[in-house]
Amino acid sequence: MTAAPGEDRIEVGIVRRGDRVVRLDITARRPIGIGRLAQGKSGETVVALVPRLFALCASAQGVAAAQALATARGISLALAVIAAQASAVLAERMIELLRGTVLLLGGGGSPALTHQLRDLMIAARPSNPAAPLEDDAIARIAQGLEALGLTPRAFADVAACRSWLGSESLLAELHRPLVAEAEFGAAAVDPLTAADDAMIGERLIALGPSFAVRPDLAGRVPETGAVARTAHHPVVAAFGSGLFGRLLARLIEIAATPEQLRAIRRRDADAAAVVQSMRLGDGIGLAAVECARGRLYHLMALDAAGTIRQFEILAPTEWNFHPEGPLARALVGTKLQASEADRCRVERLVAAFDPCVGFDVRFREAADA
Repeated sequence: MTAAPGEDRIEVGIVRRGDRVVRLDITARRPIGIGRLAQGKSGETVVALVPRLFALCASAQGVAAAQALATARGISLALAVIAAQASAVLAERMIELLRGTVLLLGGGGSPALTHQLRDLMIAARPSNPAAPLEDDAIARIAQGLEALGLTPRAFADVAACRSWLGSESLLAELHRPLVAEAEFGAAAVDPLTAADDAMIGERLIALGPSFAVRPDLAGRVPETGAVARTAHHPVVAAFGSGLFGRLLARLIEIAATPEQLRAIRRRDADAAAVVQSMRLGDGIGLAAVECARGRLYHLMALDAAGTIRQFEILAPTEWNFHPEGPLARALVGTKLQASEADRCRVERLVAAFDPCVGFDVRFREAADA
């Protein structure tokens, strides 16, 4: 999640001793951060610029910047504005999760899936950015998801999920081969939550970019994303946090989106589940947005003239692809051969963690690393 995704890439080095993974070497090539470019500029300029700089999750980035600026100024946004922001993030999250899943499973070559995804993208695009998605758009989204077999009842419990897997849905067909490998990449999930926000804000203020590219909370590197948000769902709890469970967590969130959008529109749901912010001192605002890949943070600090003196973005990728983070925990100790088959297994798992940039997987022997 960078301002120039074409220049960014992650390398995942699988370091083995014998046939066992002993560690992961994860490196990233990152362009110059937007934080440096924002210094000395007005908040409005940066808020307008941010969503144009990100090819993925542009709505989430724009919402995070707007929330951070308002909070830094001590302004409480109207409930209608927050509802519109949460609606935009939810709709975008659904599309990103579905598109990533289709590509991961090789469904991008299916004309039917491509057509259905395109229709959903059109329906999810707000006609009025200042208001929550309209009822007819939500209805079209629900109809589109139902055509894909993605309804809340399909994932209500394990029995319903198994029934869905046996259905004629193309998405179910694409998921079926992964059931046999449900344990691959499974590890305990330590979710990143709102309870961590204040400490993260303090670290961003004190350490800036060095924390944003290698975050940890007193040695703890939690996970963020669909699995972290749905860890207690009965289906995710049953199938675990391996590759298959991670994809199911995405489907559960996708299928729940229409009702979440309706609840936001009716003001029956707390938008804080999607968008939150807090003031960390005079002129300092922290925003947290639950986007497709996890909890996205923007920190904005203003000087006495009201211009930006510090702007930090902490992307979900930095937690999940930390060398001691969730991906590492999923693979260290696993038996893997330096074969094309095991390389493909690892690539699917890496894609399920969804780094939002290109990546390469390389096997190394411990003696060579």
